[in-house]
Amino acid sequence: MNTSFFPYLRLLAALAGVLLASHVSDPLIELFANGPEHQLTLAFFSVGLIFAFSFGIFYLSRGTHIPPFVAAIFFGMAAKPLFGPVVHEPEVLSALVGFGATLILFGGGLETVFDNFKKIFLKILSLSFLGLFLTAVFFSLLVYFMGPFFGFSISVSTAVLLGAILASTDPAAIIPILKRLRFKRPETKDLIISESAMTDVTGTLLTVAFLSVLVGGGTALGSTVLEGYSHIFSASVGWFLLKQLVFGTLFGILGFALLAVLTHFKSNHKRENEVDAAFFLFIPITIFAFAIAFGGSGYLAAFIAGLLFVMSDHLQETEHFFNHVVDGFFKPTIFLLLGALVDIPSLIEYTPIGIAVALAFILVIRPLSVFLSLGVFALVGKERLNFAQLLFISCVRETGAIPAVLLVTTVSLGITGIEGLLPIGMWVILATLIIEPPLTPWLAQKLQVASIIPEDQPDLVAEEEPFVALGTRGNTYKTRIPLVAEWAERHHISKVVLLLCLEYKYQPELEQRAQREAELVFNAVNEKLIAQGKKPLQFSFYSSAGFLQENIDYFAKNQKNLVAIFVGRKMLDYRLEEVKKLEVPIQFLA
Repeated sequence: MNTSFFPYLRLLAALAGVLLASHVSDPLIELFANGPEHQLTLAFFSVGLIFAFSFGIFYLSRGTHIPPFVAAIFFGMAAKPLFGPVVHEPEVLSALVGFGATLILFGGGLETVFDNFKKIFLKILSLSFLGLFLTAVFFSLLVYFMGPFFGFSISVSTAVLLGAILASTDPAAIIPILKRLRFKRPETKDLIISESAMTDVTGTLLTVAFLSVLVGGGTALGSTVLEGYSHIFSASVGWFLLKQLVFGTLFGILGFALLAVLTHFKSNHKRENEVDAAFFLFIPITIFAFAIAFGGSGYLAAFIAGLLFVMSDHLQETEHFFNHVVDGFFKPTIFLLLGALVDIPSLIEYTPIGIAVALAFILVIRPLSVFLSLGVFALVGKERLNFAQLLFISCVRETGAIPAVLLVTTVSLGITGIEGLLPIGMWVILATLIIEPPLTPWLAQKLQVASIIPEDQPDLVAEEEPFVALGTRGNTYKTRIPLVAEWAERHHISKVVLLLCLEYKYQPELEQRAQREAELVFNAVNEKLIAQGKKPLQFSFYSSAGFLQENIDYFAKNQKNLVAIFVGRKMLDYRLEEVKKLEVPIQFLA
């Protein structure tokens, strides 16, 4: 048997087992429903299942090209009866999904490097506001006019809400793909990741604006799509959006200030404790509540707090815990509940139009919006975008977690006249998450925008005595070697290793020059130690063409005598999981 098919067969078998179990689960549901405190026991049962499914889906998806969040949608469909206690309780559903969305957007802010964000702010702004708005309008028009062609009467409200909900992109789906690529111009990667985090916020604001009209007493958004979008320019909605932006920003800054207080507190109390995570989670949740109470955007507040804050080495365990909570529970929860909300016969009924608009969305609307919003930056500015960059950005536009949140939230509101919203939205999310990720590396090479980073690792020689390592991606080692050497000497460690990873700048000539310069710096350090009557340190040099994060992870796992790793604060760009899970202590250098 071809072992490459085994993971897929295993996943299908598990899916079939869940489908069968869910259809014979009535006695189990009745057991909890008829018992004492049935509402509490049903809630415990459903949440417990979500934990179990999150665990199982992650491991079942390994070895396949199917992302865990895509698999979660199908498992949610199969287990629909089991999630009934949550799906059929709008308040519980909204609270659970809203809580998750707040933490996801807060995490998106943490993953966005603020220095990079500032450098390309105008491009991010253009793509996240103008680009998102154009995407929403174009898609709404497409769905509305294609409906009759496939035998469906799509309401204006459905078309407008679909455009607003699906216009944003998903950093959680994009980042794992981009980390395997070495870009000729790093700005391309920075723009895609920063913009994807920002559109989650702008897409949410646009959707909430339309929902405020419908929930506020409007039975429909108008008789035409353009009339529906005209609500955005009305005085009432304009005032609503202004309050959303102003109070969302203000409370986001307040959240950043509270995080800064936490960092300062931890700098005076070196030891990290379990309760630190409680205060860390308190901040995005509380500023969300205050922003909402004042008429602002809670999601914007959470994102800004994360964007402005830079994680310190005093909060490593807290960050690990936070990411485990978000990635291990809330993201799977959202996609499981999205699948559970879908009516499978309805999904099948909308298959033709769902697939057609999804393909048009990927191949026409996304590229058109990118070229219209970023085209000016191909003509003016110091760092001009070229055609290949624009085309690549156009094709890395996955729609994921936050659009899924908005779909679930909208359905939970019980709004009438939005038939087709969920199945069509589901088809678009599935299409972007299944089609685009596997094609991204191939397209990057074809357009010569980036190359795939080889998985080669440094040829390690096992160190027989305790040592410390300095990881670097550039020439900062010149000023950092003395600092690391001082730390090593103070802690009675006799060896320092320099791990150089030039990443997208890698060239053999640069590598050789870096080694020569590093040896000169280290010789100067030893001369100073000898002059002080101290024992000189030993020095080793390793170099690799891969990502620094991955090489550090490899280094830590294969060197038992590694005491600590020194890196610059920017090493944690995008909060890659390989870095978060390191067992070796990390020391950050300015």
